[in-house]
Amino acid sequence: NIPSRSVIDMSVDTMSRLYELKNIIGVKDATGDLKRVDQQLKSMGKDFLQLTGEDGNALEFYKRGGKGCISVTANVAAKLCSDFQSASLSSNDDEKQARAKEIDLALAPLHKALFIESNPSPVKYVAKLMGLCDDVVRLPLVNCTKETKKILEEVSKKAKLI
Repeated sequence: NIPSRSVIDMSVDTMSRLYELKNIIGVKDATGDLKRVDQQLKSMGKDFLQLTGEDGNALEFYKRGGKGCISVTANVAAKLCSDFQSASLSSNDDEKQARAKEIDLALAPLHKALFIESNPSPVKYVAKLMGLCDDVVRLPLVNCTKETKKILEEVSKKAKLI
């Protein structure tokens, strides 16, 4: 019986069995379920490399034992994301943790806006605003709507990207 949702998450038990293979060292978790970080840490230990695929939950993900992020936002806010990564992974430094929270709050609207429509269209539009590339996408993808472009322009200005 397949659940009635469009995405089926791999169970922690299955991930644990896969981790027994020599060529599996970790996972990119884009489920958004922070409880999985705890469950996988308990099941596979701290050497199992857990990367989030959700920019917006990275800070909490790291607090629970995650080790990195495969970031969408870094495509347009590389320096801020790099600073965030460095600060947030310094768990024993209160000053750096405070800086990580500050950057996380500043980037939160951008993280959210980059997923209003299907990736990579919003990222490409912001990159276009920054003068990095054109926002052309190939079918079946389409360019962002006017409404989304307006939101992306606003959050890009607030994040000081443009």
